[in-house]
Amino acid sequence: MVLDEKSDVIHAEGEFSAAVDPAEERRLVRKIDRMVMPFICITYLVTYLDKATIGYAAVFNLQSDLHLVGTQFSWLGSIFYFGYLVFEYPSSFAMQKLSVSKWMSANLFIWGGITMALGGCNDFPSFAALRFILGALESCSTPAFLLITAMWYKTEEQPVRIGYWSTFLGLANATGGLLAYGIGHIQGSLQSWRYQFIIIGAASSAWGLFMFFTLAENALSARWLSDKEKRLAVERLRENHTGLKNTKIKPEQLLETALDPKTWFFILFGLSTQVVNGAVSNFGSLIVQGFGFSSLNTTLLQVPYGFIILFSNLSAMYLQKWLPGQRRCAVAVLYVLPALAGTVGIHVLPRSNRGGLLTCYYLTACYTASFAMIMSFITANTAGSTKRSATNAAFFISYCVGNIIGPFAFKSDEAPVYTSGIIAILVAYCVEIGLLISFAIYIIWLNRAKEAERTAMQDASRGEPEGVLDAFGDKTDKQNPYFRYVY
Repeated sequence: MVLDEKSDVIHAEGEFSAAVDPAEERRLVRKIDRMVMPFICITYLVTYLDKATIGYAAVFNLQSDLHLVGTQFSWLGSIFYFGYLVFEYPSSFAMQKLSVSKWMSANLFIWGGITMALGGCNDFPSFAALRFILGALESCSTPAFLLITAMWYKTEEQPVRIGYWSTFLGLANATGGLLAYGIGHIQGSLQSWRYQFIIIGAASSAWGLFMFFTLAENALSARWLSDKEKRLAVERLRENHTGLKNTKIKPEQLLETALDPKTWFFILFGLSTQVVNGAVSNFGSLIVQGFGFSSLNTTLLQVPYGFIILFSNLSAMYLQKWLPGQRRCAVAVLYVLPALAGTVGIHVLPRSNRGGLLTCYYLTACYTASFAMIMSFITANTAGSTKRSATNAAFFISYCVGNIIGPFAFKSDEAPVYTSGIIAILVAYCVEIGLLISFAIYIIWLNRAKEAERTAMQDASRGEPEGVLDAFGDKTDKQNPYFRYVY
């Protein structure tokens, strides 16, 4: 929970530790799902389309029209994440000080305009500069989704909700393929790829403007909740033990973030998963085209890939919910394995086996479910406002580095096989599996240490229910003896 700790809603007399009626809570959660999830889901789709349009544009002669040579196309993929990297920390701390929803909406409005401007570029320098700015503006997006999800949902509810908006990555792939196919048929005065940027950018700006006036980032700012519902929305998140929003930046929490092994796990997760993402989002269409398909058919063949992502993310989230103890690491490994097998298939199958190669490519879509699961680790295992902001920033900086590295593993002189790129993806999958297993072992050890601490400590709650005094304080997960980690 990340609400203002001075709120009258939280400190309303007689309501601080009221029992939560299960029926009322179910009705409230359905209402929150209706009023919050659509905004995050659609924004996730929009942000992916904005940054990934370059992949679809690549099969419509973007490289030749911009006179790209050597590794310049790889640079256009990577420079987006340099902008993201530079602005990630400033953006994360801006969201600690300001309204998360307003900050994200304003950035979305501007980056839609930048996406439109990409359609007017005629050379590498101008396109690269705008891609850098686009990355800087989008640096707030996914961290904002995680913060808003944590503001509204219990720890055990968060993976499914992250799964909901992560499935829109799949829908974005499918929608992007269909849009590129449709726009590719426009017979206008501009090249087809220019229309893609202009149309998608205009839609993004319109959505950002609408969202600025309608998205509530937490219960306190929700005009569609009654006072009673606001108190219930706050009270039901007490068991998260993730504290309230505190706009003061605390140096001791920054130090704890840097020294916490979990932070370094998250950094390595960001690197390993995003080497794959950086490669596939920029070179996926070129890989499929290299199987021997035409430009228009290549865009259409991305549609099934998107729906496989959608199915993988949703099924993974419900599978971890149904398993005893919500074994998120085990489920994440389960979904990396088909992607690993598919990548091996792309590497070893002959170019003449187009059907087999395409099937193996579709198997690689399953890896996105593991990334959604990893994002749920961050929201569930981090407490303290400053620590949460710093951890998000650290994770997304590594996310940027992985996306910067990924495209450079694909060398233009190796097209259409891209041997070095495929090997880099294989290594990244193996590293991710090793990290997931190690993370699970570490979290089990941390929980046992917490249990021993709770057993040994004196009862300092002065008659309050266990942990009630720690639930809404700005304590970190390490400082709060009642905090329980998930894996």
